[in-house]
Parts: sequence; structure tokens; C-alpha cells
Amino acid sequence: MFHLRRAGPYGPPVLFLLLLVAVPAGAWDLPPDNGTLGREAIAAILAGRDYPETSAYTQRTDFIDFTAHGQRFTQVVVTLTPDRPRLRNGRRIVVVGAEPGSEYGMDFVWTVEGKDGPGVWLARRGITFVALTRVGRWNFLAPTGDGSWEDVPIGERMPIFSRTRRERWSAGDYEVRRSGAAAGTSPSMSAIYRFPKTGTDLEAQMLAATPRVFLEGYRLALEKAIPNRRGAFVLFWGMSTGGASLYPLAKQYTPDGYLGWGTSSTGLAYVNNRALGGAINDPYERMALRVRERGLDDFEVYTKHVDAGTRARWWTMALKSPRFKSTEDAAMQFGAGALTEHAVRLWQSGFLPAADRAGGLAAFMQAMFEPSYPPAALKAVPVLDLNGTEDEALPPSTVDANRRVMEPYAKTYRVGRIQGWHHYLFTQDAIVVVGSVWLRYIESGYFD
Repeated sequence: MFHLRRAGPYGPPVLFLLLLVAVPAGAWDLPPDNGTLGREAIAAILAGRDYPETSAYTQRTDFIDFTAHGQRFTQVVVTLTPDRPRLRNGRRIVVVGAEPGSEYGMDFVWTVEGKDGPGVWLARRGITFVALTRVGRWNFLAPTGDGSWEDVPIGERMPIFSRTRRERWSAGDYEVRRSGAAAGTSPSMSAIYRFPKTGTDLEAQMLAATPRVFLEGYRLALEKAIPNRRGAFVLFWGMSTGGASLYPLAKQYTPDGYLGWGTSSTGLAYVNNRALGGAINDPYERMALRVRERGLDDFEVYTKHVDAGTRARWWTMALKSPRFKSTEDAAMQFGAGALTEHAVRLWQSGFLPAADRAGGLAAFMQAMFEPSYPPAALKAVPVLDLNGTEDEALPPSTVDANRRVMEPYAKTYRVGRIQGWHHYLFTQDAIVVVGSVWLRYIESGYFD
């Protein structure tokens, strides 16, 4: 466990209390449901700075070891705890961030510009931020101790599921295949794939990394980071593919609401949207135990709006992140063929404990598919789906299609858009605007 304390400008306690109860209204309002926050409102937010810093914060990294399907895993959680918490209805506000497909939890702490990330922005305003990292995506061998992958060539990166691992996977543990498709052709496709070789320890680890194991790691992380659930007002934010993990997590750990920014939906909503676009064969794609490299060509899809020099600098910072996806792809994309293959291969393995077989193959198979569906617990939770109108992965049409699938399962469902904004919160202006809009939604009582 590591602790870091970050300072921030803040006034005496009396001033702090005034800031909590007397935030200026500003010259902008939240858009109506399915409405758009326009450029004038964006300018007003950036000029007004309605939410100044009010607190210093402490950064802590925890490692949680657990065993699942006969294999060892280590869940990592980074928590930013403000000295002076912001409250909602007498409870500390906590935002839980699940990382995007190419990144890991530290991307909430810093940006590709090398500046403070959205988690830090919120922590400096009194909001506890819990940054999750899916198992396999933290580099426990990083000399910097921060999980960075920057010293590992991008073509050699494979998931490290446990901190007991003492060396990187070698070329003899996996095989490399080219998809023949260019990045950006489909959200589920990349140019280069890697698969574990039969009989290797890597194969066993990846077989054990089922959709429910990712959720179990998240649950353990939240119980560690939020010891007093009753005293916390918990909001989930799944950044990009992080949303596909946080929606099903409501069954194991129910939040008070879902914040949205660039948030993917459930596997069910994903496969429906792909079918609407004509990609009816996606469920048969070969993705079981697949590691999908997210290289520069993929990064360019999300950075077409910046010049080449800026993109090159950002890419250097982005290489700290894993830049791959692994077995989570199948559940996120409702890869029915892959989920079935994964379940059968794990069931027939020699290391699956007898306790995991106790319910029979039918229950085991159902458990593989369950995280692709919206859980019943969502019916008690308000959902905010906020996106930029220029989102490269989730354009307005996709957001609308996701809503049609998901709204019946939520307590309430509201869509908001920000004019001209893109998928990622790469810049400080993007963080300020989205963070300010979030705080205004919280103050509006939408999540109450």
C-alpha cells in the first residue's frame, strides 16, 4: 500500500462551508433531457470557474490478493481522499471510475498532457475518487511502482494477473496473429492479436479470468476503498468500456447513481447496436482468450482533431497505459461464441476447483453470460448518459440506441450532450467542463 499527500489551495473552514452551500449559479444551465450544452455555455463554464479547489487530498494504492477458478489474482485500487469532503445529503460524495479499454486506473490521475486527470480535479473539490483497474492491466513489474507499461515494448505486452508473478510473459507463452483489418474498422477489431499457447501458465490464467472475476475484483476494491458505505454517496463512472463492467457490478455493489462520460453500455446494448448497423455476425467473432493490441493506429482514431506533433507527445504518455484488451472483450461485446468457448475450455481444464463445478455445467455457463446483461438492481438507480457530440466511439446515434435498450432497466435515464467534445478527457478544459456539469447534476438532485 502506498500513500501520497497532494496539497491544494484552500481557505479556512468557514470559507469552505460557504463554498459547499453557496456555489454560484453561473451563466449556464444544464441541458434538458436529450439536449446539448452549447458553445456559449461551455465558454461560461471555462470563464466562470464555478467550482474552485477546496481541499488537499491523499493518494493511496491498495493491492488485494484473491483466488478464483484455481488461479491467483491481484486487484489494484487507487483512492484519492480529500481532506475536506464535499457532502450530499450528509454523506461523502464518492466517484468510482472504471478505466477505458486501452488504459488503467492511473489514467484518472494524470492525462496524456502530463497534467492532473479527472480524478484529481474532483478530489481537489472535496470528492473522493476511487480509480479501478481490471485484473491483468497493472504492471506489477514496473520499476516506477505505479503500474506503468512504458518500459515494455507494445508488441510484447500481456496481462499480468497477480503480483506474485516475477517476470514478464515470454514469446514462448503466446502466439501473434494479424487480423487483416485496420484499426477503427470496428470497435472490436485491432490489427494485431495475441493468444496464449495451449498448456502454458498464461493460458490457465486467462481461462480463469472470466467476466465474473473482473467484477469480483472490482467488488473487493470498493469494499476496501469505501469502508463506510452508509456514509458514502457513491456514483459510478465507467469511462468508455469501463461502463460495460460497472453496469453489471450493480448486482454485487449497488451505487446511488451512474455518472456518464463516454460510457459504454452493457454487452446486450452493444450487440443490439452493432446488429442495427448490419454487423449481425459479431457474436461469432474469434475473441476467446484474445489479447487485442491497441497501437498507434487505434490512438489516431481518437486524436484526429489534434496536430501530428501533439499526437506524438500524447502517444508517448499513452504508452504508460497497457494499450491492450484481454478476456473482458467477450462480455463487453456479447461475444456469445467466445463466452461459450471460454466456459467449456475452463470447465474441461484440470485446475478448476470442485466447488466451481458444484452447480453443474448449466449454472457455470449461465454465469459466463450474466455480466453481459443489465442486472435487476439497476431498477433502483438513476442513470446519466453524458457524451460529446463528436465522440468517436459513442456518437449520438449509438447513445440513443443504448438508451432504448437500457432505460427500461433503470430507475430514471437521462441523456446529455456537450457540443464539439470528443470521447476522451485529454485536456484540462475538457475535465473542467465535464466535471462542472457533473457537479451541477449532483446539486440538481437528479441522483437523490
